[in-house]
Amino acid sequence: MTKIATFAGALAAGICLGSMAIAQEFTARLSLDVQEGNPKYVAAENFAKAVLEATDGAVEFKLFANGLLGGEVESAEGMRLGSIQGGIITSSVYATWVPGIQVLDLPFLFRDDAHATAANAVLTDRLADKFDAQGFHLLGFSINGARQPMSTFPIETPEDVAVRKMRVIQSPIHIALWEAVGANPVPIPATEVYNAMQTGVVDYFDNTATNYLTFKFFEVAPHFTNLRHVYAMGTWVVAKSWWDTLPSEYQEAITTAAKAAEADVAPMLAEVDAASLAETVKLGATLHEVEDKQAWIDRMEPVWAQFAPSIPDAEGTIAALRAIQ
Repeated sequence: MTKIATFAGALAAGICLGSMAIAQEFTARLSLDVQEGNPKYVAAENFAKAVLEATDGAVEFKLFANGLLGGEVESAEGMRLGSIQGGIITSSVYATWVPGIQVLDLPFLFRDDAHATAANAVLTDRLADKFDAQGFHLLGFSINGARQPMSTFPIETPEDVAVRKMRVIQSPIHIALWEAVGANPVPIPATEVYNAMQTGVVDYFDNTATNYLTFKFFEVAPHFTNLRHVYAMGTWVVAKSWWDTLPSEYQEAITTAAKAAEADVAPMLAEVDAASLAETVKLGATLHEVEDKQAWIDRMEPVWAQFAPSIPDAEGTIAALRAIQ
């Protein structure tokens, strides 16, 4: 073999190894707290496939479901440390780093699923810089689900929950919004809700429609009320330290794929929610529709005055969201 041939072979091998190194450099671990098959997981799967295709295999997102990489707080911290490259994490988790995100916990901020989905562009535009400053790159938002009352008794009006013991998430805003309607809020970890209902520690709580079936909440809370007072939002984020290593064309491919996948979540979730509720009815649950949401809105309005002034740029964000048609 001539020296030229030997050099050419070595050069080709070097190029090959270099390409492999680049592919490995752009592999990302994406943390999810839901199981495979959940609409959020399916959307993440579609996102990963779209990115892989758009970058000719150079950027690969590997999905880890069921909190395999840790809880949501641990996953967010992992992105700041660089041990995890991405995640779709409940927005409230970021409140410590990005206080402005707390605006999403205000009651009746969104009119319906369509409004919450359309809010993605507004929220991303207003909060991206704040996330960036804390070591995160914000790709956008999608609906995790609307919170709905689940109870041992029928709920249709605010008067129905007066003095009743309500399990709430450990959030000052959520405690205040149920106090505003006369309930007796009791902060309890999510893992203890079923037992707390079963033993009578609380009379009702709120959660999403799909979880009503998945976690068999209908067994201890046979009444479900369609109120949609707060939307839980999933935040699509990647580690800024990882994002900054990507060529601009790959960043663009990821951004485009994320927007498409985020928009797909709401219709998938609506279909799963409807099927889940139909199944709980077959198993003995009773569904209630709230005919007059204004009564609830009026009673919870003081929560806005109590908390909005302390949330950074809340006034501007609220105005921008209300302007969405």
